[in-house]
Amino acid sequence: MTDARFLDNGDSADFYPLNALKGVQELHFGVRTIAKQWQEVLRDNPHIRIHSRLLPTRQNVLAVLDLSDGEGWVRDGELVAKRGGEAVNVKELPEDALWLKDAAHLFELCGMGLNEDLERLQLAWRLRPLQEEERDAWQAQGVRVHGPMSNVWLAPGAVLRDVSFNTEQGPIVVGPDAEIMEGCRVRGPFALGEGSQLRMGTLVYGATTVGQGCKMGGELSNVVVHDWSNKAHGGFLGNAVLGSWCNLGAETTCSNLKNTYGVIAEWCEDSQSFKPKGRQFCGLLMGDHSKTAIHTAFSTATVVGAMANVFGERTPPRHVRSFQWGVDGDVKIDLDKGLDVARKVMARRKQTMSAEEEHAIRALFSN
Repeated sequence: MTDARFLDNGDSADFYPLNALKGVQELHFGVRTIAKQWQEVLRDNPHIRIHSRLLPTRQNVLAVLDLSDGEGWVRDGELVAKRGGEAVNVKELPEDALWLKDAAHLFELCGMGLNEDLERLQLAWRLRPLQEEERDAWQAQGVRVHGPMSNVWLAPGAVLRDVSFNTEQGPIVVGPDAEIMEGCRVRGPFALGEGSQLRMGTLVYGATTVGQGCKMGGELSNVVVHDWSNKAHGGFLGNAVLGSWCNLGAETTCSNLKNTYGVIAEWCEDSQSFKPKGRQFCGLLMGDHSKTAIHTAFSTATVVGAMANVFGERTPPRHVRSFQWGVDGDVKIDLDKGLDVARKVMARRKQTMSAEEEHAIRALFSN
């Protein structure tokens, strides 16, 4: 999806598989997209353009807004921010500017992203913080808060029933018409997007954000879930990122740590190989429209491309290619059938596949 505010198209291989069908600017920094946050920040500054990997932190925003006409920044020779037409006064990107490194960096920055966006979210979602004097009233409804009440933020239509919150490490934000069902235990920082659900008994260990229209269950730890994806049943998901329109079958579980506690080799799309990047923790990275069968078990740092259907008798390989049908052979889905399923899934949420989205899927399939 193109956006005139951005200097690049967001197609860097560093973000595979999450940008297989969309640009980096459409990925979530916290609970909302990079693009949405920059749109709000730059609403009154239409002549500023930025790179999709330059994150909308307070520090970056203030520095970008301070650019004079004709000023710009470069990083490794590439223009990453400018104001006005041609950038004639170009400087190196400040060393302390926060720059998105790769797909796994999204879960590492999850809590920071929520905190950085919280002030903007208060306006966008009409959030209100709970007050200390409300503690007893909420506790009478089964809502127990360990830590500051003011770290719980509720949007209109948010529903809480018999839940336990811990806000000592960060805020808990419940978006418009979102619901946290009975028996859930949640540690902040955490955000639940518009119309999303935490199913009964869900455990969230912190630094997790769930986008719009999602259903989540089981155990979640340091996870970024993009809009319209489901993990509605049991199973563990940690240090992971799910794209949009994903569905994890019941008891799907991913490993996020090697038995040796060593550094993980991660998939590099540009070299088509696994290489260590220095991380000890990394779980599942899954592209848009991909699905798993019940009881699927993923190895550490597994990468699943877009529109893959993961099922079979053996453990999935650590790289499941886009459009893969099962894990027991090199079989691709029938594209027209795959598109038909995607349209049905979207229609269940009263959403429609756009011509641009279909074009992106067909183009990826052709490649």
